Amino acid sequence: MKFAQARELITPHIRTKMSGYAARTEDFKGIHDDLYVKAAYMENEGNKLLIITYDLVHYLYDLNERVMKYASEKYDIPFNNIIISYSHTHAGPKIASPSEKNTPSPLDSYFEERTRTCIDRAFLNVFEGNLSIARTTGRWNINRRLNTADGYVMRPNYYGITDDELVIFTVRDTENILRAIFINYSCHPVTLSGTLFLSSEFPGRVCNILESKYYGAMAFFLQGAAGNMRPLVTADKGRFKPCSFSELDEFSNSIAQHVIKTVHSGEFETIEPEFNCKKFNIDLPIEPQPKSFFIDKLAQAPACLTKRFEWLVKNYDSIDDFATTHCGIVKLSDTLYIAYMGGEIVYEIKKVVIDAFKPADIIFLGYHEALTYIPDDKIIDEGGYEGMDAPIYAGFRGPFKKGISDVIASAFKENLQNL
Repeated sequence: MKFAQARELITPHIRTKMSGYAARTEDFKGIHDDLYVKAAYMENEGNKLLIITYDLVHYLYDLNERVMKYASEKYDIPFNNIIISYSHTHAGPKIASPSEKNTPSPLDSYFEERTRTCIDRAFLNVFEGNLSIARTTGRWNINRRLNTADGYVMRPNYYGITDDELVIFTVRDTENILRAIFINYSCHPVTLSGTLFLSSEFPGRVCNILESKYYGAMAFFLQGAAGNMRPLVTADKGRFKPCSFSELDEFSNSIAQHVIKTVHSGEFETIEPEFNCKKFNIDLPIEPQPKSFFIDKLAQAPACLTKRFEWLVKNYDSIDDFATTHCGIVKLSDTLYIAYMGGEIVYEIKKVVIDAFKPADIIFLGYHEALTYIPDDKIIDEGGYEGMDAPIYAGFRGPFKKGISDVIASAFKENLQNL
């Protein structure tokens, strides 16, 4: 198998607001640690795969399209064979939400130019290697949906469902030297909710530690189904607390040391990857609320949400009653696939996709694009932020309709059969 990799700095060079919290309206005050775009290219028996990761909260799909067009035209990589993944750091620069798609970020062209350079540099250093996989588990997250007398609220749920799976891919060259590590885990990077300093958050720090351990290797973080998962370190009895950078470092070291232990265990399975790939869209139906609902919301909205509800009221009649998520499948072998989706995917939806692939196994990635939270039917019934509020805040006319689980399962099953 051929392999290549590179990274480029994408830390903003101009002052911007920060992402992750509507109430955080100030520009960032400084840079704690840098943000990167990374590219990994793989080719086996003529079949190609390009994985691009960003230390960003996420991004509108138009950036994905421009990046894929560049890679396709210059390096003959099919659109189907390109995965773009965002770490979802909540300590990065602000990007446009779906309701702000006509107001691009001032960093838009900068991110695109840096990504092109990253792809170009990767192809300057192609070598032969082998791909291996290991699965392990670790409890670094906690369910953030708690059922209270006031309904479901965002508080620590110590007995709630969690996604403890940690998947590790490694690439070693022909001399058995570790050249790349891919980490797939589900957890919101929100340890630094109180900071105004830019940071790649725990995904970036874990990668830093691994790269320091394995000289010459590059680490990639692939965010999973983190929609209802928060870092366990942020849970403080009945509330979530902001953490310091030293607490973030300790948390990140715990994950990194587990990865290192797994790498040294040698319990990896070598893969001869097929890289048979397919992209497809799923239109997820929205349950529209009457215009009066949004007029009332606007009258009661805090200042940080006023513009969003103004936009919804003004554009109410032209907003679609569905949300399109861009998805894809990568066949690695007859028994192993990568499945990915745009949006913030709750763990329950990951389980729906896992069932759609049985008896084969999957590695699941969320955060392929900025969209909104994608809940399952049960969470829609329960309400709360992921089940009711998030799609509205993202610019849709209501929450998702029940039946979403079947829509997603059917789409993956159909496209798997046609792969």
